[in-house]
Amino acid sequence: MLKLGNFAFEDDCQNRRSCLMYDKADDIENSSWSIDIGFAKGKYNGTEISPSICINPIDTDKQTVIELIGTIFSVMSIEESVEREDSFYIFEHEPLVDYILEILEIAGNKAHIKCNGTLIVDGYADPYIKEKFEIDSWIPIIETAEDWKKYRL
Repeated sequence: MLKLGNFAFEDDCQNRRSCLMYDKADDIENSSWSIDIGFAKGKYNGTEISPSICINPIDTDKQTVIELIGTIFSVMSIEESVEREDSFYIFEHEPLVDYILEILEIAGNKAHIKCNGTLIVDGYADPYIKEKFEIDSWIPIIETAEDWKKYRL
């Protein structure tokens, strides 16, 4: 679930863009994980939207996805969010002002994540418009291309 100011949006985990993706290290790249979550359509300030968040790959020394339990990652500035290309989609893709992301639990093939912070809802406004957000979601874990078959629409 996403709480965006006074508005709430249910998870849309049937949508393939929702997942915790874990990539195990190989000879070239370190292990990494990333998060994508899509939320169901809902009203936000009178407009129907389908918000989503994209947290790009985060390097880790964890050798398995289960070792990610308890992992916390944070971004504390718009500049860092822009550099990482993390984004929140409401009306367009916008960088996040700040966030703290935590992997609380893994059960079966799903991960329980929480993410709290501040996002930009209107980057064209001067000054831009910010809003606090909270995410508490169970999302599918993807470790290989074969895992996508579990989540066909």
